[in-house]
Amino acid sequence: MKRILIIAAIASGLFWSGCQKDLDTYQGESGIYFDHQEKETQNNLRADTLSFGWGQIDGDILETKISLRINLIGDVVDYDRKFQVLVTETIIPEELKGKMEAAVEGVDYRAFETECMIPAHEVSTNLDITLLRTEALQTESRALTIALQETEELKFLYSREITDKENNRRRIDLQRVIVMNENLAKPDWWYRHEAIFGEYSMKKSITICDVMGIDRTEWISNDYGNRTAYLIFIGQYMQRWLNEQNPPIYEEDGETLMTMGPDSQN
Repeated sequence: MKRILIIAAIASGLFWSGCQKDLDTYQGESGIYFDHQEKETQNNLRADTLSFGWGQIDGDILETKISLRINLIGDVVDYDRKFQVLVTETIIPEELKGKMEAAVEGVDYRAFETECMIPAHEVSTNLDITLLRTEALQTESRALTIALQETEELKFLYSREITDKENNRRRIDLQRVIVMNENLAKPDWWYRHEAIFGEYSMKKSITICDVMGIDRTEWISNDYGNRTAYLIFIGQYMQRWLNEQNPPIYEEDGETLMTMGPDSQN
């Protein structure tokens, strides 16, 4: 298995070696590379790493599909050209161990077709991957690494490159690292309403949204913090709900009982 190191937004110490490398003309040859100009609503691409955040997606949505575009460089032909992609080993940096694990097929993503094809007369194709949402994402990220495999007809002719702190250069558009997490930003208004909700935790914030049916994007908006009367109702309702749970609901450490703030205690 290829050993792949997560880079860019995930690991520290790397920097861009420059702007996009100019595409050279390779007469009589064709190649493939992962597109790096896609702008997906939920995807944030830097270097070879795609970050997918479930945090602002409602809790009842448990799977989603993403598409990775694979581009052709070289000649367009009148027949289909096949190639393979492989799920390769993701090496977790030391500083992220305990916070990130390698994704597992059937748990974090569905098995997908690894034989791809640049269709006749086309200049790109899409690799569709279904990501799965698990409770584990609330405490640690999952990373899935996918690498292109070159063929006699479709070679590795182009990629952006980065230079790391050891001055090693590496081509980054021949693979993609998909990192999933459940990160939900702390509302800026929370500190004003700690008497209602108590000490902040991401798990508490997510639980409130799921139980109350609140859109997560609205929940973290500044406007929500101005709905004081409704927030008081939410706090009191949530405390009654927590009191009724058997087994009890604990915070992320598995030991601290989840509670609302003093103003929500009956």
